[in-house]
Amino acid sequence: MIKLQQPLEIICDVLHTPAGRIVALDLHYDEPHSAAYRSVVGRLKLESLSTAQREEMLIHQLLSLESMSALLRQRQWLCCITLDFALAQRVTESAFIRHALQHLPFLRLSLSEAFPNLHDGIDNPLIRTLSEQLNTLWLSDLGAGYANLNAVQSHIFEAVRLDRRFFAENVHKSIFIVLLRQIMQMTNRLIVDGVENEAQRVMLEQQGVWALQNYLYAPLPLSKIGDLPD
Repeated sequence: MIKLQQPLEIICDVLHTPAGRIVALDLHYDEPHSAAYRSVVGRLKLESLSTAQREEMLIHQLLSLESMSALLRQRQWLCCITLDFALAQRVTESAFIRHALQHLPFLRLSLSEAFPNLHDGIDNPLIRTLSEQLNTLWLSDLGAGYANLNAVQSHIFEAVRLDRRFFAENVHKSIFIVLLRQIMQMTNRLIVDGVENEAQRVMLEQQGVWALQNYLYAPLPLSKIGDLPD
């Protein structure tokens, strides 16, 4: 079990329009520099932590965002934090977390496609409670194979992010643009991670994709986002 003797550094993936304007930051933690906890993508896996540790790290993210609120508001950047089931429960139950969220109107809470019973959409009690508490929700990893399009069709998610592997495996297929257009009929904010070249960027721009993740900018610490262009 990872011991959080001191907070890990918060890392941000940069989301920008295909034309290059930064619109959002996706917050996460990287794995500690130990071979025992190194993963392919380098992100810290929430399931390797206890619920108490996950909550501690979430609160650290919220307080860090509050300290940088003026910059984020000035630049009109959104921020996104991914929740698993246990963290989503704590968000709905903790008065402290709910109070902190009220002071971060630019923050979005992202649920993975693997979220339990995601296909129920607003009929999922936990998702309904998150929505009723005025949290703006995003959906991540669409296409990973855990759920169908019912959740997207429910229109409870402000933005939808394609699964990185799904994009890599399908972008070269002739049917990909058809799939892209079907998804974009259900959301006007589609995020694509894993864009590899200018031809893909141009194609996604032509299709009206809202944002690309980790294309023009490498991930960077939250403390360094002031170095990014407006």
